[in-house]
Amino acid sequence: MPTASPPQTLDQLRVVVTRPAHQAERLCRLIEQAGGIAIRHPVIEIVAPTNIQAVQDKLSQLKNFSIAIFTSANAVEWLFHIAPSSFSWPDNVQVAAIGKRTASILKAHSIPVDIIPDQGFNSESLLQTDAMKSISDKQIMILKGEGGRTLLATTLKQRGASVETIDLYQRKRPNDGLRNIQQTGKSGNIDLFIVTSNEGLQNLFEMATEKERKWLLKTPLAVISERTAQLARTLGFSHESVVAGEASDEGLLDSVEQWYADRFRRGIQRGE
Repeated sequence: MPTASPPQTLDQLRVVVTRPAHQAERLCRLIEQAGGIAIRHPVIEIVAPTNIQAVQDKLSQLKNFSIAIFTSANAVEWLFHIAPSSFSWPDNVQVAAIGKRTASILKAHSIPVDIIPDQGFNSESLLQTDAMKSISDKQIMILKGEGGRTLLATTLKQRGASVETIDLYQRKRPNDGLRNIQQTGKSGNIDLFIVTSNEGLQNLFEMATEKERKWLLKTPLAVISERTAQLARTLGFSHESVVAGEASDEGLLDSVEQWYADRFRRGIQRGE
């Protein structure tokens, strides 16, 4: 009997991508190019901030700050959605980006990035950079979405910085529930969910009905941080989450491919 060869692609693996609709396509294409089936199911909607005029007023004060920190790619995109037509980035302000994707979009808008973590790509990693350790008496503006974590602002204040924030967008939970997944993937045939934030995972859990949660909690997850893996344990997911080695589309794909290859090998060893 010939020996089975390990899979070279994702081989029709059915993967639910839960990113906001405007951010999901690149990851979906990577999954499909690797032979998987990407099922788009956003669990977060990105919408305009509550008070656009207040945001524009704060943007006019940016020139008075030493450092501006962008906490997400959405913050960059919404800056240019709602800034006045006369707005231009002040040259005297250093720019920090929380991750590679955020930095890439800033550069695409001709805004040079001065500070970025070497790895990790979260608030903790940014705070570990040399530039964020010596900020006593500096004026720092954090460009972000409404709500979210406060670790960055709190820590910078503790280190002696004067910190203000601009909320450039809101995150909302869609009202669709999981009906689209049932229609597209027949729920029980879903192999994996990809979730890229704690808020997204919480939304996914809350969007499911009591009956849907029974299969949801039994379905494997791929996430981009140990924080989200810990939340999955708390919510009752039965599989240990696949944690991406890097918080990027490529990092997620690599981890999913490795997980799939390991699952294949375990199946061969059991004679499945």
